Amino acid sequence: MIAGIGTDLVEIGRVEEMLQRGSRLTRIFTTTELACAKDNAATLAGNFAVKEAVSKVFGTGFFGMEPYEIEVLRDKLGAPYVKLYGNARQLAKNKKITKIHVSITNTKEFAQAFAIGECV
Repeated sequence: MIAGIGTDLVEIGRVEEMLQRGSRLTRIFTTTELACAKDNAATLAGNFAVKEAVSKVFGTGFFGMEPYEIEVLRDKLGAPYVKLYGNARQLAKNKKITKIHVSITNTKEFAQAFAIGECV
């Protein structure tokens, strides 16, 4: 059964600006995400869009959790998936969400993500 859905759209240029300024990206991304993205703004924008979409699945936005508590990784074929930590994990448990499906797409300017929370 679907427990919630979320979507988000991120401007890749804004993430490029963050990279150029040397913003504290560890407030948003895990060290694993940053290492896998290798400063690729499109990848990081897609990951951030997933984080926003997942926060919308919970119906809370980032209230009560940090963006880095939603980690976006890729499987062997490059498909994205999420791992939850801390308050994000507890929120999913409280809402009985057992699986979160995510999808990312991007153009030259934007990254978009969709997330669906599933409970059984």
